[in-house]
Amino acid sequence: MWRAGLVIIAVGVCACGPTEQSGVLGTVQLGDNFVAPDLQLDDVFFYCRIQPEVLTKHGCANGGSGEQGQCHDSRSALRLIATKDAAPCDKMGALVGMPSADYVANLDAVRFFVQSDPLTSPLYLRPVNQASHPRKIFDDTDPAAKLIVQWISAGAR
Repeated sequence: MWRAGLVIIAVGVCACGPTEQSGVLGTVQLGDNFVAPDLQLDDVFFYCRIQPEVLTKHGCANGGSGEQGQCHDSRSALRLIATKDAAPCDKMGALVGMPSADYVANLDAVRFFVQSDPLTSPLYLRPVNQASHPRKIFDDTDPAAKLIVQWISAGAR
């Protein structure tokens, strides 16, 4: 009999937990018209810095370190096009021409691997081998990693 009473008390305690409106446990009410923040990535920074100094420099679409399968060309969800096209930018990082179709396609592909927090974004975590990736491309202290963080951080403002 005392076990039945204990079960009823336990159920009552669970049923009386925090409600949606109580605000307990750090719950935030988003309201009726919640809009998720929009990540505004700088296309020019991608064309002038990320593509040439990260993707092209580190052979992200070419494979490397023994990879013969063109990793991001055919074996990955992040499909990148290996390109030797020069960045359409001047020395100050300003766009001076039209980016090639390969640059545009790579930016479109990369957008799906970017989250608003650069340090938890797959685009950052995978090449520094802090998330699922077959090999480490560069250290988190490498200029390429810092460029990725800079690019995503600027877009999350």
